[in-house]
Amino acid sequence: MAMRSNKLSKAKIAPNPKTRAIVPGLGVDVPELQRARALWMANRFDESLEIFEGAVQKYPQNLVALTDASRALGARFEIHKAERMLDRLVKLALNNPQLLHLAGQSYRMIYRPEKAIHCFERVLAITKQIPDAQLELAVLYERRHRVEEAYSLIEDCLRAAPDYLEAALFKGRLLRRMNEPPAQDLFRALALNEKAHPVVRAQAWTEIAQKADQEGDYDGAMQAILKCKDLLRPDEAPVLKESEVLQRHLRNLAQSLTTEHFNKWSQEGRIFPQRKLAVLTGFPRSGTTLVEQVLDSHPGLVSSDEREAFGRDIFPAMWRSAATALPTAEILDAVPAATLATQRGRYLDYMEAALNEPIGDRVHLDKNPTMTLLLPGLLRCFPETKLLIALRDPRDVVISCFMQYLPLNPNSVCFLSLKRAAERYAHDMAIWLQLRDRVCAPWLEVRYEDCVTNLEQAAGRTLQFLDLPWNPLVLRYRDRLKAKAVSSPTYEAVSKPLYTKAIGRWRNYLKYIEPCLEILQPCITAFGYESSSADFH
Repeated sequence: MAMRSNKLSKAKIAPNPKTRAIVPGLGVDVPELQRARALWMANRFDESLEIFEGAVQKYPQNLVALTDASRALGARFEIHKAERMLDRLVKLALNNPQLLHLAGQSYRMIYRPEKAIHCFERVLAITKQIPDAQLELAVLYERRHRVEEAYSLIEDCLRAAPDYLEAALFKGRLLRRMNEPPAQDLFRALALNEKAHPVVRAQAWTEIAQKADQEGDYDGAMQAILKCKDLLRPDEAPVLKESEVLQRHLRNLAQSLTTEHFNKWSQEGRIFPQRKLAVLTGFPRSGTTLVEQVLDSHPGLVSSDEREAFGRDIFPAMWRSAATALPTAEILDAVPAATLATQRGRYLDYMEAALNEPIGDRVHLDKNPTMTLLLPGLLRCFPETKLLIALRDPRDVVISCFMQYLPLNPNSVCFLSLKRAAERYAHDMAIWLQLRDRVCAPWLEVRYEDCVTNLEQAAGRTLQFLDLPWNPLVLRYRDRLKAKAVSSPTYEAVSKPLYTKAIGRWRNYLKYIEPCLEILQPCITAFGYESSSADFH
């Protein structure tokens, strides 16, 4: 729900220099900007944005104002405004590589990767002495599967900055993708380097764990991933507390809603122009990325990949006021039609801005595996939404979530132990089981196992549910991925041919997950996974 957030999307606003009136390379840090940042940190986002925009109008040549305002606007999905400011920054930067690098970072943050690539390429045409620019560009290339070009950049980066351990970690990933043996030696050196940042070491241990898993050394894989979790655990307390608070509030909301609520919202929603909307959710590592990429290959559908606009901005704007700190059934029930109309328009504008193209008459698919707890809010705003719920054997889901490195946030903090991952899965999917008996919106559960064993049948069933005709392009989704960047952490795996070896993976870790099976049993039964996972082979 992101009811409180002091961070911008993927980056913080530049810190207030306090003791300095001049920001090197950017210009004067004026009082208006300092006040706007303070308001942002106090979660007074609308006031903050108003002052940021006013500062840009007052000081149109001030590069601090352009940078901070663009990043703040981008974080609130006011992307077109942010883009115009960055375009101005690029013009003012001329051939200043530091400013072009800053602009490239900012373009990346506001979902304009092609402009980011262009900025970083301009930086490197001027100088090779900004290692961050080489790493940023290499990451963007690798996401587009331009692995050899990315590797060349990282080599240049490490020649200029041999102690840049984040770049060394990325070099290891590129070597792994190129099937080069030195990758594991590099990962192990980083994992054991006590001078490296814990996040770098944690990611290196994850790479070691995944390699051990591939080689059938499951005990070795588990020991490596446990070392990853140990490195992350010292910072978990405030994030875990936030996670538990959010889960409690959203659970209480979902449990308080009845069929009558959803029927009433559906009736009230008919006054608005009906949009072709669908949401793809469920739980992380349940196959949402695969389903999304298959569907996004259909010309009648466009997908948004893990945007945070609804949870962080639209949903709170529906109900939050000075008198309402938390959403309740009564408060959602009383949301005025004018407010709903405004937030519907904002949501669609935000999605189109992030996509950088009109949705038009296509189905818009909002893919976000952590959206399950927000379904009541989504159905209040858009009761015409169709619900796609990705399912996978709960035991495989929990193992897969645990075996990943993810930056700490209120969702990933639950994956620092197997027990906590199982409890979070049981929590979220129990809420879906309650909601599916109450909502009046159409819903369809899509099984990962069905997708990897008979994609044509699974895709056909899903397209029919979305009222889209069959199109063979969906079976060739990997062709599009050769030139398309995917935001999900599973971007690399989804580009590979379908495989079934991940079905029943939990059996390899039975002695570790066995204490959690009682927690998962209600969901195993409810979703029909009682039979042996081997049956799916």
